[in-house]
Amino acid sequence: MPTTRQANSSRQARTGLLRHSLVGLVWLLALALPIAPARSEESKAKSIQELRAFFQQNCVRCHGLDGSARDPDGKKLGGLDFTKAAHDFRTLSGPASEREIRTMIRTIRKGILFGYTMPAWKDQLSQEDAALMVREILLRAEAGKAIAPEAEAPRAQ
Repeated sequence: MPTTRQANSSRQARTGLLRHSLVGLVWLLALALPIAPARSEESKAKSIQELRAFFQQNCVRCHGLDGSARDPDGKKLGGLDFTKAAHDFRTLSGPASEREIRTMIRTIRKGILFGYTMPAWKDQLSQEDAALMVREILLRAEAGKAIAPEAEAPRAQ
């Protein structure tokens, strides 16, 4: 029967072997993983016009053309009325308003209910893009005024 000293020595040897194995595994994984490329030109921050176009392509179904969620799909799916949120936001100040902004940004990026209620847009919108969309588009939404890219002015010839 092994003595207590022999049992402790054996346990320490196994712990040391396990620790070395884990360190080796971490290094192996670190070497095997590709290095993240620098942010490409395609993934640069979006302009307000691009974000308005994104809204038209992806958000209108639930939130409506003007962000009021008044059309049938918006009511059925329970889309947030941004025109009301924009009005309510104007009455908030300080930490309460910043908390609301952070909540909206997080919701855009992470979605709601694992993407079943609202999809997550983190792969299409960076944190900065989502913040710009909330501050410059959604919290400025007005009932009856479509959230759409503005038409370019005709060029003089």
